[in-house]
Amino acid sequence: MEKIPPLDAISGTIFIAGTLLGKTWRYRLTGAGKIDPFRDRDKGVIYCFWHSHILPMSYLFRGIGVKAVVSASKDGDRATAVARRWKHGTIRGSTSLHGISVLRQCVRELRTMQNIVLIPDGPRGPREIVKPGVAQIALLAGARVFPVSAIPAKTWRLRSWDRFMVPCPFTTIELRIGEAISPSAFDGMSDPVSHFTAQLQQALTL
Repeated sequence: MEKIPPLDAISGTIFIAGTLLGKTWRYRLTGAGKIDPFRDRDKGVIYCFWHSHILPMSYLFRGIGVKAVVSASKDGDRATAVARRWKHGTIRGSTSLHGISVLRQCVRELRTMQNIVLIPDGPRGPREIVKPGVAQIALLAGARVFPVSAIPAKTWRLRSWDRFMVPCPFTTIELRIGEAISPSAFDGMSDPVSHFTAQLQQALTL
């Protein structure tokens, strides 16, 4: 069984604060996507959301059987320590570090019908710009991609590169699931990665 990394001062604060805040949040599921992430497990699909949405999405998605790609950095160690305590599996690396290894791991997981989470502007931006890694993984695995947004009624924004979002206590969060982007829609195109990436960018831009 995979060992859960220890919490340090920063990850411990995030875990405790996130858990206490999260217990006060309410959510409602909306959008055109014909999937319920809380019920539809083992579908071999990809959920995508912006880096700034990590806190509410990680808490709301806890224990629903997804694996998340987490960067192989010190910040990634902290994120993994929190994610594992919220019962997420993890795949370590990014498209810029250990990229080929991560791509292979993701494709392998998707082909065994594991649902995964990819952050298309992580781990360091640029903010809300989709990188091609999601499209590459989806096309290789033949996996549908669902764009997801967490939209709190009230939220704080940190002065970080991604304007990290911390929903206020007792707020309601709209969990919006967009229509699936299917790899088959790009069959026969000369540059399917670019077209897939552009469509995901449009779907995630509110």
